[in-house]
Amino acid sequence: VFAWRVGYDLLPTNAKISSIRQDFRKDYPRCGVSVETLVHVLKDCPIAWAILTLGGLDGRLHEKDYLYYFDWLKNVMRILDRKAVEDFITTLWNSWNNRNNFVFRGKEDEA
Repeated sequence: VFAWRVGYDLLPTNAKISSIRQDFRKDYPRCGVSVETLVHVLKDCPIAWAILTLGGLDGRLHEKDYLYYFDWLKNVMRILDRKAVEDFITTLWNSWNNRNNFVFRGKEDEA
């Protein structure tokens, strides 16, 4: 379910919430980017990229810019084998939970 929500950009980022609630911040306080998008949170943010690198992801899946997260997931599934994709999705889920802890509780897990 998480991978499906990621692929179809259905997770509640600050940019998405601020389009509904006018008083909500669009930025991403974790790294200071002005508009928090799902692609940035799970791929482009330096903290997220460090988590993925520690998880074993190499640079060939980070080089290209993607407008939609689904396109990145399709590329990941083309390059990695099934077990590696499962581990990748688990790593993304942990990164998303870490982001939520930071944004909503003001704390972040140690890597």
